[in-house]
Amino acid sequence: MWEKALAIASRITHPWTIAVFVAVIAAVVFVLALRARTSRVPQIVWVILVAGIIVLGLAPLVASTFLQWRGVYRIRVVVLGPDQSPLDGAQMRSSNGGELKKVDGGWELDIPPQTRPADGKVTLFASAKDAFLAGSSTLVLAQDYYPTTTIQLTSDTTAVLRGVVVDERGRPVGNASVSIAGYTDGAVTDSMGNFVLPAHAAEGQIVQVRAQKDQLLGSMSVPAGRVPVELVVK
Repeated sequence: MWEKALAIASRITHPWTIAVFVAVIAAVVFVLALRARTSRVPQIVWVILVAGIIVLGLAPLVASTFLQWRGVYRIRVVVLGPDQSPLDGAQMRSSNGGELKKVDGGWELDIPPQTRPADGKVTLFASAKDAFLAGSSTLVLAQDYYPTTTIQLTSDTTAVLRGVVVDERGRPVGNASVSIAGYTDGAVTDSMGNFVLPAHAAEGQIVQVRAQKDQLLGSMSVPAGRVPVELVVK
């Protein structure tokens, strides 16, 4: 419980500013307490009030100092779908390794000081394979030991398509033009009929691939990025 309280307190920015501000408030309350000696309010109540204000004001400063001494970063990640709403079913991974734990409203990743990258940069990746969505976010670990980052998922178009173009007799067709239906970019097969081109889709997503050389034509629907395909032209 105390560790969670420190984590919440450390999220408050500029702890020195807060500490100075609270010290001023505490001083004002103390002066009011001295002037109110003849009031019905017991002196101990004023003392407790001043002490409470000071403790609350110093909590962010103490928490920041403690976490810096401890050296463990706890990254909180929020994943948003295309509709900007939180997405709970995403798959997560980190460039720094480690296990991302599911928590209320997102994920958390602990990075001890011995595994912190030399440049402090950590990239977090999220994907929803069933919906063909992906996204990433890069953090620089510095003075904030409880940073929060948001990953916006968008359509994943990172997969490539590999394969070979052959004729009806199974002979490789070199110098054939290969492209994905709906896109103008493509590739040309080598002397052995091999090709590699952007699939403009996510891994496993079905695309329509076409090949042509002179009067030879062929097309087929295949999953992007998983296994090489064999495209027959006739």
